[in-house]
Amino acid sequence: MNSFASRIENIVTAIGKVVSWSIAVLLVAIVFQVLMRYALGLTNTMLEDSLWYLFAITLTLGLSYTMTHDGHVRVDFLYQHYSPKTKSIVDVLGIALFVIPLYAFLLWHGWDYTQNSMSINESSPNPGGMPWLWIVKGLLPLSSLLLLIESVARIVLILNNRQTLSTEVHGS
Repeated sequence: MNSFASRIENIVTAIGKVVSWSIAVLLVAIVFQVLMRYALGLTNTMLEDSLWYLFAITLTLGLSYTMTHDGHVRVDFLYQHYSPKTKSIVDVLGIALFVIPLYAFLLWHGWDYTQNSMSINESSPNPGGMPWLWIVKGLLPLSSLLLLIESVARIVLILNNRQTLSTEVHGS
């Protein structure tokens, strides 16, 4: 079970590393859009929508990577003083009582939300905007599923006391 959980974390890490490149693409696209708007006086609705799409991809698919590398925000003024055993208990309880129910709810309702959007082939409400808004909405159940799988893997690794926390700088 531990090797399965480690494989899950490796897959999530690979997805996170691929998705992290979308930040560079997003930055270049934003600079291009700003130059177009303010230097040339041109606007492009499809480009503006694509920035939102790219941001949604980065955010939703990056969440599970952040969890894998323990990069999420914590209230450390208490947690930092806990023993490793107490930290493990807090982590398992937090994941089991808050993370799993939240993302199970989002997966369940996000799937309906996505199916409804697909059934009407929803696109941007902006004239000349991007088509296929349902793809972006489909990221909600996909990222929820990734987070649920990662949550179970984290619990398994914590309970087996073989969790190896990332030595990378958080957020990279």
